[in-house]
Amino acid sequence: MLPEELMLRWSFGPLVVAGCVSALSPDVCRAQDPPAAPIDTTQRAACVGQSLVGPPSLAAGAFVAGFGTAVDFPPEWHRSSEGFARRYASRDAAIAVSNGIEAGLGSMWGEDPRYFRCECGGIGHRIRNAAKLAVFAEHRDGHLGPAWGRYAGTMTSSVVQNAWLPPSASTWQQTLLREATAFSGRFVGNLWAEFWPDVARRIKH
Repeated sequence: MLPEELMLRWSFGPLVVAGCVSALSPDVCRAQDPPAAPIDTTQRAACVGQSLVGPPSLAAGAFVAGFGTAVDFPPEWHRSSEGFARRYASRDAAIAVSNGIEAGLGSMWGEDPRYFRCECGGIGHRIRNAAKLAVFAEHRDGHLGPAWGRYAGTMTSSVVQNAWLPPSASTWQQTLLREATAFSGRFVGNLWAEFWPDVARRIKH
């Protein structure tokens, strides 16, 4: 199986789940302790910073760069430490572009990029919450709606990456694949935010 096919299957699986769930009503369970005030500029900047240097992001970056190095994609970057570094830096640059645009447009449009845990009964409800908040965002008036800033950020980032990616990774198919990967990655990140605190408490006890 080609590396592109492996990446396609890996990224589209979670995306399909998120897409199917998000097609339902956008209502989700609210966190037990919702924020007292809308997100401010400082908090938006902190969200962008965490998306680059937070522990989950660092671990995800190492996994993505390691996977790309293992399957040698893009092949122009080779299986080497330099290739790993270039793949890692490419991912970070893409996230900076995407989340930077989301933060800017989201501020103007009143969209909150933060993830709010469901903490409701049933694993299925919590997975549904994670899926919905991959494609929806809480708006300034409290309703849940499409995350337009996120859509704009991921689409722009997917195209901008073609400026530094080699030919094998800058085709229109790969551009669409990166768009899918961005949302499936957000879904996986939401699952981590939803369930990891429970796992951590169990480990401590």
